[in-house]
Amino acid sequence: MLKRSIYRTKIPPSLYRKIVESMPVPCVDVVLKSGNRVFLFKRAYEPAKNKWWLIGGRILKGETFKEAVKRKVKEEVGIEAKLLKMIGVYEEFFVRSRFDGNEEGKKNKNNGTHTLSVCFVAEPIKKDFRFTLNNEYRDYKIINRIEKGLDPYVKRVLRDSGIKFK
Repeated sequence: MLKRSIYRTKIPPSLYRKIVESMPVPCVDVVLKSGNRVFLFKRAYEPAKNKWWLIGGRILKGETFKEAVKRKVKEEVGIEAKLLKMIGVYEEFFVRSRFDGNEEGKKNKNNGTHTLSVCFVAEPIKKDFRFTLNNEYRDYKIINRIEKGLDPYVKRVLRDSGIKFK
């Protein structure tokens, strides 16, 4: 058996664009909760630009699911999180890609994105926390029910999470 690599480096944007254009992207998505409240984050760019979404993104080579969840939460909203459980595996096809709407995307507009996401429930480690959103998000909100206007993918993951909303 091979020893697990500690590769975990970011892929250069030009190579990542080729990967997104050529194959599915393995990701983790995280339902971040506190009690029976869930935090959703407004996406700043494609795919899913301007939609209320879950924290998440691609898994790096040599990284476990648990490591990816903790890294994405820390990178994207600036807090430490404890992984509670796995929800399931989901496949999504987006019409747009991360590279649409910028210089890279102008060369190959609307190639779309195909993701394979392993979804988890996590919660902040500290009770008294403050988000520091990175450039992937514009805002956040707290929900205590599954709202009608949410993207079908987000609704499906929230339903499958088993969180008991009020």
